[in-house]
Amino acid sequence: MAFADDVRKFAVRAGESSDGIVRAVTLSLFNGIIRDVPVDTGRARGSFETTVGQPATTTPDRLDPSGRRAMAEIEANVPQGAGQETYIASNLPYIVQLEEGSSKQAPEGFVRRNMDRIERNLKKAIRDNKV
Repeated sequence: MAFADDVRKFAVRAGESSDGIVRAVTLSLFNGIIRDVPVDTGRARGSFETTVGQPATTTPDRLDPSGRRAMAEIEANVPQGAGQETYIASNLPYIVQLEEGSSKQAPEGFVRRNMDRIERNLKKAIRDNKV
């Protein structure tokens, strides 16, 4: 009986740990993308939406020069647990050009740059969420 209880406790801790890792890495990636989007009016930062299950197909009409509103949406919409596909998307017609370096503010892009950070963030999240 004690062995079975230990296995059950371990399974719970392992699940909580993986949930924490997935959420931490997703939040870090999505917030990093928003922070690195070049700013003129704030429309590009404000155009990002965070959704679960499928990417957004609309573009919010909001100016968000600081990125606070977009980051608050990220915090609210990223699930607490692993196992759900979470998307960040912008449907602005010029977002790809911005990602490809059309702005001197972000010549390396903002998605690529943050994807490159993921391996480092993942290793940190694993350390922080050890079972």
